[in-house]
Amino acid sequence: MDKERIERIVENKYSLLLFFLVTLLLASLLTVHHNVLHFTVGSLFAIVVFVIMLKILKASRVLFGAYIILSFVALLLHYLAVFVIRSKTLVIVALIVYIVMIGILIVFMIRRMFSEKLVTGDTIKGGISVYIMMGTWWQMVYQLLWLLDPRSFLFPGNVYLEGDLLYYSFSTMTCLGFGDILPRSYPAKMCSMIQALVGQLYVAVFVARLVGLHVAGHSRKHEKQ
Repeated sequence: MDKERIERIVENKYSLLLFFLVTLLLASLLTVHHNVLHFTVGSLFAIVVFVIMLKILKASRVLFGAYIILSFVALLLHYLAVFVIRSKTLVIVALIVYIVMIGILIVFMIRRMFSEKLVTGDTIKGGISVYIMMGTWWQMVYQLLWLLDPRSFLFPGNVYLEGDLLYYSFSTMTCLGFGDILPRSYPAKMCSMIQALVGQLYVAVFVARLVGLHVAGHSRKHEKQ
């Protein structure tokens, strides 16, 4: 029974990815005011997510190894910048590495998602996973803009709290637009506009793709009968 369960979990690769992504988000929110715990939990889950994504994409051993090494390098830079050297430059470098790495994985994940020929519950969870990854990727972009120019965003009470940009990212992507956090610089405004556009287009195209595959699947079944 245990072996069957393990095989089922491995087969439902997107479900596993979604579980760890949601857990990562919740862990980040719960540990937001505890710097060391926040960094440790976030780092562990981020590495697990990277491993699962690379397995899903069936990356070669060289690419897999390169990504894992880069992940550890970025985490080490981030740790040194925040807890040891306290260097803003190192944080920026680590963020750029994260943005490039996750951006490439998202592109390949989207390509794989749209190459799927059969719609299953696992496929839908894969689409949701990509959506969450896009939200966290944009949060890193906003974090980079804020580090380069602290006037890029207007926060409530002019005070930036950890987690504000993650909240802003998903609010923008879902077009909620509460207005409590506002983009002020030109790059921040352009990025916000692009994220809102990409978020809406992704949902529309992904749903259309799912419906199309679902209808095509039913048509093939009727033809066989």
